[in-house]
Amino acid sequence: MDWLLAHLTSLPPSAVYETLAGVLLLCGLGLPIPEDVSLISAGYLAHLGIVNPHKVFAVCFLAVLGGDGIAFALGRLFGSRLLDIRLVQRFFRPRKQIRVRAYFRKFGSKVIFVARFLPGLRFSIFLSAGTLRVRPSVFVTYDAMAALVSVPALVYLAWGFGEHIDHVVSWVRRSEYGILFVFLLAVVWIAVKMMRKRRPKKA
Repeated sequence: MDWLLAHLTSLPPSAVYETLAGVLLLCGLGLPIPEDVSLISAGYLAHLGIVNPHKVFAVCFLAVLGGDGIAFALGRLFGSRLLDIRLVQRFFRPRKQIRVRAYFRKFGSKVIFVARFLPGLRFSIFLSAGTLRVRPSVFVTYDAMAALVSVPALVYLAWGFGEHIDHVVSWVRRSEYGILFVFLLAVVWIAVKMMRKRRPKKA
């Protein structure tokens, strides 16, 4: 995370948004770039006042959906032929292909929602959703619902608790499902902050 923050803090704000969007698009294509670290970095930069928290959330949210959509579109356009390419097989080995298809047979399209919280399988599941001809509207719905949990949870938590950013990073990365709990914490923090703003000031 330090290398990413060092690079982002050296850029003007407009370039920060563009760089974060590019990194998150690459994450969606299965490249080994931690998406959670990128989102936490975005929130931390908002904590430092370099970017606007709500604008950077919107940029990250759209970039995450864009990266996921590209993976899905590749699977839908090229189908199983894409799985025969050696470069693809390096990221999506035959054994993993069998496991992902088993998930779809057992749980259906709901797997798409869960995939957002499984970094090791996210790209494989989204690509498979395309090769299995999942309807685009179904994919977008499940993916957007999941992104509305994961993206604001990380961005806003890092924004609100930037002074403890090391603890936030270490905690989130302990568990692939930890982000669900992080989401609840973020909701509570936002609710408390809104209540304090609405509380009438004492005379």
